[in-house]
Amino acid sequence: MKTLMPYDSYRLHQTERAKSPAEVRRADEQAARLAFAAGSLLRGITRPVRAVLRTRSRPRRSVYATRRDWGAEFTGRG
Repeated sequence: MKTLMPYDSYRLHQTERAKSPAEVRRADEQAARLAFAAGSLLRGITRPVRAVLRTRSRPRRSVYATRRDWGAEFTGRG
């Protein structure tokens, strides 16, 4: 059997009651700030790894060069 603490009943009350538009907006803003902070932390942690992977990857061709080569194949120029 689980013992309910006094704050548990308050949390239950808060989750069951209808929220006002202002409360919903504030909760959304808090969730957005939390997501932004988590994303910033994750980017900061992975930035060194991405830098290393970028130097190891093969050089990429630009879209312009690919289109130019494609046109040369079909027109006989190039």
